[in-house]
Amino acid sequence: MAPHYQAATLIAAPCYPDAIAWSSENLVAVASGHLVTILNPDALEGPRQVIVLRRSDPFPIGVVNREGKVADISQLLFNYYKNINFGEDDVSHLTPQKSVNNDHTEVLGCTRELQEPLSRRGPGRRRIKSSRDAGYIYDDNEDDSHAVKDADFSLEPCSNKSKKRPLGKVVNHGQGRSQDTKAPLSSNEASKSLPHITAKQYAYRDALLSSLIVAWSPVLSSSDRVSYLSRDWCILAVGSKSGNVSFWKVCKPEYYTIDVGLVSREPMLIGVLQTHKSWVSAISLEVSSASSSKSSLLLATGCSDGSVKIWSGDIEGLHLFKGAGEVPFVLVAEITADVSAPVSSISLSASAQLQPEVNLAIGRVSGSLETWMWNACSNEIENTSACHAHDQVVTGLSWGLDGHCLYSCSQDNSVRCWITQGKNLEQIPMHTYFPEIKESTDLSEVSDRCFGLTLAPGQQMIAVVRSLDSNLLNPMYEARTQKAVVEFTWIGGQFLGIPIDQSIYAGSPESPILSSTNLWWGSNILWSLKKYETGERALVLWDVIAALQGLKKSAPAFLGTLMHKWVSDLFSDDSHHVSFNGPSHWRGDMMCKVSSRNLHLLNIICRKVMLKDNEQEPGAENFNATDFWNDLLASSERELRERLVSFTFGVVLKRTSCILSGTSVENSWFPVGVAQMDSWVSMNDGELHNQLSSLRCRIQDPGSRTDSVCEYSVVEACTYCSAPVPFESADVAACSGNNPAERHMMSRCKASMRLCSVLQPVWHCVCCGGMVEKLLPESFFTMPASPLDADGDDSIDMSAPAVPLCPFCGVLLQRSMPEFLLSASPV
Repeated sequence: MAPHYQAATLIAAPCYPDAIAWSSENLVAVASGHLVTILNPDALEGPRQVIVLRRSDPFPIGVVNREGKVADISQLLFNYYKNINFGEDDVSHLTPQKSVNNDHTEVLGCTRELQEPLSRRGPGRRRIKSSRDAGYIYDDNEDDSHAVKDADFSLEPCSNKSKKRPLGKVVNHGQGRSQDTKAPLSSNEASKSLPHITAKQYAYRDALLSSLIVAWSPVLSSSDRVSYLSRDWCILAVGSKSGNVSFWKVCKPEYYTIDVGLVSREPMLIGVLQTHKSWVSAISLEVSSASSSKSSLLLATGCSDGSVKIWSGDIEGLHLFKGAGEVPFVLVAEITADVSAPVSSISLSASAQLQPEVNLAIGRVSGSLETWMWNACSNEIENTSACHAHDQVVTGLSWGLDGHCLYSCSQDNSVRCWITQGKNLEQIPMHTYFPEIKESTDLSEVSDRCFGLTLAPGQQMIAVVRSLDSNLLNPMYEARTQKAVVEFTWIGGQFLGIPIDQSIYAGSPESPILSSTNLWWGSNILWSLKKYETGERALVLWDVIAALQGLKKSAPAFLGTLMHKWVSDLFSDDSHHVSFNGPSHWRGDMMCKVSSRNLHLLNIICRKVMLKDNEQEPGAENFNATDFWNDLLASSERELRERLVSFTFGVVLKRTSCILSGTSVENSWFPVGVAQMDSWVSMNDGELHNQLSSLRCRIQDPGSRTDSVCEYSVVEACTYCSAPVPFESADVAACSGNNPAERHMMSRCKASMRLCSVLQPVWHCVCCGGMVEKLLPESFFTMPASPLDADGDDSIDMSAPAVPLCPFCGVLLQRSMPEFLLSASPV
């Protein structure tokens, strides 16, 4: 195993495969039995957050309340099946019931066996107790003894088994649990008023309600312009023992603060799909853009009988689906294995470049690993490779770099990296060496089993969760508090299948050990930055920035060459002007050709890498290019500020046009700080784009419609002393008090240039440190071109919801919180 970057111990051990996930906000979540631990990889020794999967919370600080943000879908699913009488009114549900129960019995212990190595389990350890439905009584008079054995449960009451009593319906108050068991019904009353179900019916209903595996889809977007608040949403797929998969729609929150409204969104059941005849043991969801017309949501389901199916769903159809009829998923491919080894993990990888090929990886309980390729155009699937990858259950799979490489982990405590060579999977060693890293205590010698892996958003690092062998730990100190460990390992310095760009290689004797991996670091980092340029992914660059900061310490000359190559590609039309050797005079026509997303990337790298702790390293005479990066950062932020002002002015003009034409602007973004932006344009007249000065002339006199069009207030007063505050800068302000020494300093909103409130909480950017009080609409960050180059005001989307993103860095904004609470580190 490669030396890890850092490790963090956990107080509870994982139990099931795929027990770890890395979110798009750069938080790592680990499922450990009865609780979920959330970590910040940038501060593993810092605060954590715990979601306890029970009703009683152990302590109030740092715990997510169940009533506030954790939704329980089990009761909703029960109500759905109860309304349709568990599908028993339909003959098609009752006919295959016997086969369903038989399959259920044959693979009864497949998923639960993952808790312990297969070698430790015997044939007599396959009993699983099923939970009883408190809303029904069970007919033990029916002569169906084999069904009782198949169902594997006792017909006698769970409590006080030594004393028999009549079985009756328990009063249920809508919580899916028994609330009052003090007054059981008599047998006569029960037989008259309550429905009777057989043992087979109980087993079938128990299989329907027993959830085994869950998976989230990527964030999906709808083209519906009417219901704009639900334009972004995602799908939660839940697989059960019956072979069904239920789909739950969760919409993106309308607001990101409880000051405006409720943040949590209730999940909505949109339908149930019968995918297999036995236990659904693995699920993977991915968006495919094989055709330029529309995208589809791909669903891969794995079963305990060894089969795997790929389904394709229409995204627009899922968005508009109201639960009437079948879920809009179509079976497009099916894999029936020659062996009946249950599927333990699957992973889909679809290219975002309109390519029809979709990669599918399948891991099985036997330790075998298969890769398949499905062509979305020809609808053909081909087995590309298969091998015996591990000695025990494959507990985690993840494609990296758009299917160029594949990572797998197993219950045998091994983690491996693979690349596809023809029809074979070739294992490549994970031996990344990265100096100048803060390596923590190595716990690999006492680790026991691996329960999942996940890739960082920038795909330069991997996180693996392992349980610890308590027999090898100190029973007094370690065994009580250390149940598992999460290890973070660099992967960006190894060959992962990306073609090498020879132009970024800089042979330097400053770091002989690192020089052999310079090619891989450079190629992989440039690939990652290229993926962020499209604007489809959130700007979470923590692992990429951490790698660049390490290169700055160990190989500054190589970093300078690498970043010069990247900047030159950004200004490809004017690459001869990008030079470290002399002062750069950035022209406005150069910056205006760069997309806003690339300018955000440029600002992040300038602040967090090139200009952070910028001290001259020994032997790095050619790297001192502080003036170059300062000039580049100033020009980039000036360009973004002009785009922000022009966007705001454009919204004012469009709202004015809508009001004059009688069009409603109720759900459109309301611009503020227009007077301050007007003052800024006036102060910098002659240095800005001509289009911006033209827009200013058109909005200088909003007239009587000011209150309905925008907020236009020239006069600002100090919050502390009520003295006037003149507009002198777009970032900071000072009141005009009588005593210059007692002038109060205040911050201005980065998005509106108004004074930030000192009484209400505001947002702040962890990259540039700017304060934001008025959030901008999402359309500002997703515009394909500068609003200065747009033809008219029709290109501006005013109905997009406001999002907490920094207008100068593009990263997720945060609220100021105490240091003992968990926060994210996007960069």
